[in-house]
Amino acid sequence: MSHESDVDGVFSASIVMMRYPQAKVFFTSYGKENFSRISDLIYKEVIEKSGPGCVIFCDLGLNEEIISLIREVFEFLSSNSWSVVWIDHHPWSLEALKIFDSNEDTKKKELVLDKSGNKCASELVFEYLLDNNIRARYLASMAHTSDFLLKDQFLPPLPELIIYYKTISSFYSRLTTLCSKISHGILWDTEMQEDYRIYSYLRDRAKDESWEKLHEKVLDNGIRMAVIPTGPYIQTSLFSEEIFQKKDLDIVFFLTKEGKVSIRRSSSKLNCNEVADELLEGGGHSYAAGGKIRSDPSDLSKVINELERAVKDSMKSKIE
Repeated sequence: MSHESDVDGVFSASIVMMRYPQAKVFFTSYGKENFSRISDLIYKEVIEKSGPGCVIFCDLGLNEEIISLIREVFEFLSSNSWSVVWIDHHPWSLEALKIFDSNEDTKKKELVLDKSGNKCASELVFEYLLDNNIRARYLASMAHTSDFLLKDQFLPPLPELIIYYKTISSFYSRLTTLCSKISHGILWDTEMQEDYRIYSYLRDRAKDESWEKLHEKVLDNGIRMAVIPTGPYIQTSLFSEEIFQKKDLDIVFFLTKEGKVSIRRSSSKLNCNEVADELLEGGGHSYAAGGKIRSDPSDLSKVINELERAVKDSMKSKIE
């Protein structure tokens, strides 16, 4: 089970596939609804198989809202002689960490968690499963470059390709196929090139529309923020770089019509994950995070007010 939205999630799953080619791979995102779907898949797979097995979670943080759901999944797996390995690099709460210390079946539950903030999930998977494999090492290095938005090596435009696949009905099958290709060292081919050609046209149109809808606001504490309604073809990390180059902003919120927001910053005054914690289903890293708003996404003035409060509330502890 791996994160569906970025290179790190796909590469993590690809490295797992290199170690366990017989494994079934599923992708998901955050939120109780998504984890409920994944839980149903786990129950189905375990019931259909005989004998013990293992579930590996990659690049997925454990948020407060799904702790009880995951606890039930763990109990079910343990009762069927299945084990769990959870490999992640997101910040975890103390309550979430307790799941791995809460009962006697600690041997069947293993948490591989980086608390340094310096590693991506693919690096952790590589070190845990295939630390002597050269291909896995390369994949982990490329995932690190992508996840931390570095410019230290060339990468094919896989982040944008993943965004494009999310807009089509065959998303999960396309993502699983991409994962399989990458596990065999295929990072780009003619099919991907054609998909990217189609995507580039859609992306450029979507960016032009988003620029026209950008709303800036200077908060009374001096923080410069912007809210940008976006369509599904925007890769927010890449687009945020373009925005920060053209606008003097500290933080940008990309808003979808469903009320989801992606958060990016250019200032160390703010941590994106702390802002996200003030929203629904919030989570992520200091430099990139996401969540859902409580306001009606069509009422932009209320959205801006809610996000302004989230920024201010996230900074209270620093001021105090």
